[in-house]
Amino acid sequence: ANASKHKAMSHERMLKDEARLKAEIEALLARAANADAAEDAQYGVGQEPEDVPAELQRREDRLAKIRAAREALEQEAAAARAAELIAMADDLRAKVADPTTSPRDQAAFTTRAAQHDQHAAELDDDDRDPPPPGSDDDLPRHTPPTDPDGTPKPTAQRNFTDPDSRIMLRDGGFLQAYNAQIAVDEDHQIIVAAAVGNQAPDAEYFEPMLERIVDNCDAVPTCITADAGYFSADNVHAAEHMGTEPFIAVGRHRRDGTPDTLPIFKSGSEELVRMRATLLSPRGRAIYARRKSTVEPVFGQIRAARGFHHFSFRCLFKTRCEWLFVCLTHNLLKLYRATVGAPPLAALA
Repeated sequence: ANASKHKAMSHERMLKDEARLKAEIEALLARAANADAAEDAQYGVGQEPEDVPAELQRREDRLAKIRAAREALEQEAAAARAAELIAMADDLRAKVADPTTSPRDQAAFTTRAAQHDQHAAELDDDDRDPPPPGSDDDLPRHTPPTDPDGTPKPTAQRNFTDPDSRIMLRDGGFLQAYNAQIAVDEDHQIIVAAAVGNQAPDAEYFEPMLERIVDNCDAVPTCITADAGYFSADNVHAAEHMGTEPFIAVGRHRRDGTPDTLPIFKSGSEELVRMRATLLSPRGRAIYARRKSTVEPVFGQIRAARGFHHFSFRCLFKTRCEWLFVCLTHNLLKLYRATVGAPPLAALA
């Protein structure tokens, strides 16, 4: 992201800094009042004031910025908690409609659903700004962790430079980032679907990306490969339901498609054991090994060959537009080489 991780602040730190800055402002105001009185007595009214306003202005500006970030974080947390409560209420109403639910449980579920709805209505802010156009609501979105009452947890953070970005782990280090997603055609390394989100884990991107592939290509892929970060039983079922055969890693893999490390499987994880057996088969190994010449090189071409290492725009909507533009230019280069061909080396000299 076009932001530094050092510009992020937790909710707990915001509260502490607010209290500290308020105390410093009050002390500066008292100091200014005392200095004014002493200077008026010594030099006359309005003569040679002490240079307190600059210090005061700097602290007031910082306090206003922290307060605005804290209020925005609290609003985002309240909206996230309200959405959770609404989903919980819907689940309870589904149980009430289930004919196998006893009348006693139906009454209890109805009461709890009404309580969730009431709490969600109290947390929801009608004055909150609507999301920007084209916000891709089907993509996962990271929301700050909240307490049951809807207040942010002490560790919940917000970045002052780009509030939509999140701190993520990459190559053993933390950075302020977005999660860029692509789906690539095996034959020509054409990007057939792209998206950007601010949630670090990949698993919830699998189904929305698969739907984008079908929409963009007007066809369901014969098979789809994905690394271990995308594995879940729901993703296996989603791929099979859409008519494509999934090859999703359940652990790290070597270049030849052979599993390098395998996790410890729980005895009832049918999809995980089945996927492991598929990837260990000769056909599964051959198909998964194709990733090293399909999707992985595209990220290398974009980052290393073209030098695109970070986004230039800020906020999720603009970042998504920028990523789509990057993917578009990648495809133009691929289509040019496939249809016209690269010019002779002598012409480049």
